[in-house]
Amino acid sequence: MTARVAILGGGISGLGAAYGLRKAIPSPSELELTVVESRPDLGGTIGTELVQGFRIERGPDSFVTLKPRAYQLAGELGLGPQVVGVRSRGFYGVRHGALVPAPEALVLVAPARLGPFFRTRLLSVPGKLRASFDVFLPARRNDGDESLASFVRRRLGRELLERIADPLVAGIHAGDPERLSMDSLLPQFVQYERTYGSVIRGLRASGRSRPTSPSSVPRPFGSFRGGMGELPQALVAKSPGVSWKTGVRALGLERTRDGRLQVGLSDGGTWTGEAVVLTAPTPAAGELVRGLSPRLVTALGAIHYSSSVIVSLGFREEAYRAPSGSGVVVPRKEGLRLSACTFSSLKFEGRAPPGRALVRAFYGGARDEAAVDLSDDAIVGLAEQELGRLIGLRAPGEVVRVHRWRKAHPQYEVGHRDRIAEVEAACAEVPGLFLAGSGYRGIGTSDCLEDADRAVQGVLATLRGRPAASGAAAA
Repeated sequence: MTARVAILGGGISGLGAAYGLRKAIPSPSELELTVVESRPDLGGTIGTELVQGFRIERGPDSFVTLKPRAYQLAGELGLGPQVVGVRSRGFYGVRHGALVPAPEALVLVAPARLGPFFRTRLLSVPGKLRASFDVFLPARRNDGDESLASFVRRRLGRELLERIADPLVAGIHAGDPERLSMDSLLPQFVQYERTYGSVIRGLRASGRSRPTSPSSVPRPFGSFRGGMGELPQALVAKSPGVSWKTGVRALGLERTRDGRLQVGLSDGGTWTGEAVVLTAPTPAAGELVRGLSPRLVTALGAIHYSSSVIVSLGFREEAYRAPSGSGVVVPRKEGLRLSACTFSSLKFEGRAPPGRALVRAFYGGARDEAAVDLSDDAIVGLAEQELGRLIGLRAPGEVVRVHRWRKAHPQYEVGHRDRIAEVEAACAEVPGLFLAGSGYRGIGTSDCLEDADRAVQGVLATLRGRPAASGAAAA
């Protein structure tokens, strides 16, 4: 008897799950795999457009190599030679309307070394002194979760929060640091305080104890010569015998009389089988399981999402003041709606034709949801105006692309781990159902792939637990 598994969602988590299941059970006669994706193409937020020689990412432009799964998978897929590292290191903050290089040896929200930190012009002298007091402050007694803003303000001071941590983390997570969970987003910094009594001392100690990695592994970010879209393309190519249903929405899950799972589809069809891997954002996932588990619906609905807009502009190199870093993060107090900008053609090779430059401007997030509803003309005009102020852009883009991501960014708010524990407990009450995606344990590409791996192991265990007559097919 052929086992049947459906994966609802064709983003990187869904594709990773399809690849993992097909790798474990290569024969389509033993495992029938179906992937259902509402978009017309696969990859979710990950995809690359080639337009007049510009390689434009519709979502993430890289993956974090300190988390190894994406890099390891690239090697498995034959993409190892295509991996490229960042060409232009360092980034900028903004102070009084001018770009200012971020301190060297800055690790996300804190300095690993005080020497370079004290030379930065991004903070005032009192702000730098306040941050350095971290090495003298006692550790927090309460071990409960707290917001990222609370943690940084308490350990490193308000100015570092406003000028560095807030714009940097808000740019990465499209969220509000006053609500984001420190335990879920930066647990290593919480551990530094608990173990060493200081974030700065903890960073120093971790730097000394961190094992060296092969020189071939780019740090801290990697991408692909042809753009991030190479990864989902390779996953599809290396997952033979999968039924890819694109442009089709899953309408809901039900339990059949014989105990299997059934999915209604927008094309009028239905799918029935032994297991479902649900990788849709948690609000959509909650709607799909409404007929299976009210408890799971409630648990999934407690995880909130924000929206964003990315404006990509390609233009002549001489049309702006070319910086030397990979991007800029913008504090709110600078009075711009722009939250961050990536200098794509400086960051990675092959992103623009000779004599041209490519930048990406980011808008929206939890504190500016209205940005996603601006028209293309309005958001592009705003980007050109604000980039004119920051980097001297003085010509309209030769190539312009706008990518909108409505409710696509999960918000790991204070208490997120408790919410995930409830999701897991509720999901365990629904045999054959598995969850994976950015809404649970991490938003990065490697995080999503690791989540897909966990779902794959759950599906395999379920299939192996079938009656002996059919269990051999899944062994």
